[in-house]
Amino acid sequence: MTNLPIDWRFVVEEAVRRRKDEGHTQRSLAALAGVSVPTVNAFEQGEINLRFERIVAILDALGLFVQSGRTDSLQSFIYDARTRWHGLITDLPDDASARQSQGHSEQAYAIDGVEQLPTLSKLRELLARAPKTSGWTPFWVPTKDGIKPTVREGLIECWLGKPEVDRVFDDPAHSDFWQVTRDGTAYLQRGYQEDGPDFEPATIFDLTLPIWRTGEVLLHAAWLARELGAETSTKIRFVARYTGLAGRELLAWAKPLLRLALEERHRARSDSVELGATVTVGDIEDRLATTVEGILRPLYERFDGYAPPAELFAGQVDDLLRNLSDQGGAALSSRSISPRADR
Repeated sequence: MTNLPIDWRFVVEEAVRRRKDEGHTQRSLAALAGVSVPTVNAFEQGEINLRFERIVAILDALGLFVQSGRTDSLQSFIYDARTRWHGLITDLPDDASARQSQGHSEQAYAIDGVEQLPTLSKLRELLARAPKTSGWTPFWVPTKDGIKPTVREGLIECWLGKPEVDRVFDDPAHSDFWQVTRDGTAYLQRGYQEDGPDFEPATIFDLTLPIWRTGEVLLHAAWLARELGAETSTKIRFVARYTGLAGRELLAWAKPLLRLALEERHRARSDSVELGATVTVGDIEDRLATTVEGILRPLYERFDGYAPPAELFAGQVDDLLRNLSDQGGAALSSRSISPRADR
């Protein structure tokens, strides 16, 4: 036992400060921690009669608590991945596109309770067979020397921004950095397509690309979970972060026909946002559109409070799944995933 007291007020104040610094609302933090919004509210009011595991979940989601035996927790994994990426870009020229200096997106997930751990070589082979969901699918496994995935410290790592490699596309969106571990924990960082040659960097943010990117990563998580022996009820913890948002205008660039969905101009008033949710494999397989919608609404709120209609999420997820089918991709799981499955 220890005689050192816990300054509970300080713990709560630090947690509130961390939540706000990371761009979380109470709702998004609740989703990330897997607790209810009233639980987060009660915690921030200093309530001391909450169940201990719920307090731990909130603090863990904010990176303020590492449970015994969980040094590989998702937040720790994300921190290590970011540190690794920063080390890789240290010697790049200041204007190198691989620095993603105008901002980037991050998506990460952890599959709960994976027991069928593959060897790293088998994991690399498995990732190479992942269904292709778009022209630039997440966790893409290249075969070209210099950028193909490597085994590093117990995980598979890939960085497409290496300066010594002759790249076809030299822009932030094609300089992905990703890591995947044997137990189904994954991290992906990607620059914005909007910062390519078509626009002045850091001026626009596309309306539909976040829906596609979030849907793709969730589908990848559900597919990998199934490959590793998961059940429909298996939980997947998903987090995302968008940086470099301040001053960008929301625009229907990738899908110009949707420009009427933006009846007025919406501009980001804060620079970053962190998102999260704890979902199941079944949520992704059967309710992908509503799952994506629940995750992304706080992102769009950063743009002058914009609230996309539910039909936007449903329509774009339909297109994503139809695109997957048109490409003849392998089944994402033992269950079929079809457009409008959540309706």
